[in-house]
Amino acid sequence: MDSNPDGKLILVVDDEFDVLSAYTMLFEFRGFRVRTAPNGAEALAAVRQQRPDIVVSDYMMPVMNGAALCSAMRADAALHDIPFILCSAGILPRDLQPPCDSFFRKPVPFDTLLAAINQLIGRRG
Repeated sequence: MDSNPDGKLILVVDDEFDVLSAYTMLFEFRGFRVRTAPNGAEALAAVRQQRPDIVVSDYMMPVMNGAALCSAMRADAALHDIPFILCSAGILPRDLQPPCDSFFRKPVPFDTLLAAINQLIGRRG
């Protein structure tokens, strides 16, 4: 079933190889193009190299976490409008309010994540 006929690009950021592999397979099956990065610093470089339609990122990662990635993107005039979904198996600290578009606790049901992605990409036009 192809739910993304335009081949929108998703950047998936996670330090777990199995998560990257599973999301890549599932999103590609739905017609998305997928790029991956193992941490926020590599993701930021990837976003600057090839602008994705949306970013789906883990929170807890080495080098640069997902909240720092989101904040860096929001502070960059060329990247600030890219939709950003943050996911975490842990609880975010109360004083941490990353300017993400959606937040989900892991494990996230794939259909829930896909619905949020489609809504956010549709919102961008």
